[in-house]
Amino acid sequence: MWEKLKAACLRSLTIAWSYVLMAVGTALSMIDMFGDALGDPQLRDQISTAIGDTTTTARIFLVLGFITFLARLRSLRRG
Repeated sequence: MWEKLKAACLRSLTIAWSYVLMAVGTALSMIDMFGDALGDPQLRDQISTAIGDTTTTARIFLVLGFITFLARLRSLRRG
């Protein structure tokens, strides 16, 4: 199992971290669906109170993850 995970991340912890950032961004962008599924329609308001606007935060996480991924791929290609 670990070997498959390492292969998916191209044996790079930086790429694994970019996947985590993008997953968090995706989860934040779908927070309304999670709230409905959990039966808590005010979940978005509660999270917004804690971290700010969820839409903006989700986009920031997605962009940071994508930039991290591209930067690491660039350095892997050079080496």
